[in-house]
Amino acid sequence: MAQCAAAPQMTQKDKLALRAAFGTFATGITVVTTRQADGTPRGFTANSFTSVSLDPPLLLICIAKTAHSCDVFAKAGYFAINVLAEDQKAVSGLFASRSPDKFSEVKWHSGIEDAPLLDDSLSTFTCARHRLVDAGDHLVLIGRVIAHETTDKQPLGYFRGGYFSIGLEKELVRTAGEAYNVAVGALVVRDGQVVLQAKPDGSLNLPMAPAANSNLDGLIESLGKSGLHPVLDHLYAVYHDRDVNQHRLYYHGTVTGEIPATMRCCNLDDIPFDSIPIAAERSMLSRYRDELRHGNFGIYHGDQNAGTVNRIADRIPSQRLKKG
Repeated sequence: MAQCAAAPQMTQKDKLALRAAFGTFATGITVVTTRQADGTPRGFTANSFTSVSLDPPLLLICIAKTAHSCDVFAKAGYFAINVLAEDQKAVSGLFASRSPDKFSEVKWHSGIEDAPLLDDSLSTFTCARHRLVDAGDHLVLIGRVIAHETTDKQPLGYFRGGYFSIGLEKELVRTAGEAYNVAVGALVVRDGQVVLQAKPDGSLNLPMAPAANSNLDGLIESLGKSGLHPVLDHLYAVYHDRDVNQHRLYYHGTVTGEIPATMRCCNLDDIPFDSIPIAAERSMLSRYRDELRHGNFGIYHGDQNAGTVNRIADRIPSQRLKKG
């Protein structure tokens, strides 16, 4: 029988690159809960959750062997998965922390087999232990679903180390899309530098979709024709320019590829604001610079002069999502 060649040992840099690659798979967020032997509730935040089978009804969760509650869950006869709604970011952060008494800070109740269930969750699944599988630096806990509940809410999403909210973005895009005059652009970054479109008169602006195809597909196609490969991860700003009666949507993302002569890359601390004639774009770039420093992102909604920033992507370290 042919033997597989041994995989080369991964360096720390390799591991970080692989973690970043894994992070490109957008997921929901769960809090996994159980009771330890003396009845004390235990729980941790995780996004390594998936359904497995309908017949029998099975799901699984991955638990880091370094997690404080790993032994408790490895021995538990019953446990629960609480799928978080978009308004439960604080709950996610709490159960990703090492707070000594997490359950005193949230509303919860006991379900079947006394499994702790978090109030206001998007969905809950109460499970009996089906199998425990040793898998590298994690344990895979497979559960048989014995009860479940679901509510009509929007999910809390997780992508590339940050939260995102689906409901707000969909509503803003729908509202702007109903307008007859819409421009679509992007605040994109390449190797840590902001990419700007350069005009013949020397002025700069954020890359925009062509007027004849002013939508997200047109924006991606336009960037592609410039030799760039975009990954647009979330909506960044929606506003109504009352001076020209135009709605403008801007997406946030990254690009790879060679920068064409018609574009410029600028360090965040060296953005030539005097060359950017659109005041809203100057404000947007200034906000992005501040948000990147503090790791707290959101969607701007308003007009070219004033509006609100709805926080939808709060950056937290990826490794915190599996600690109990």
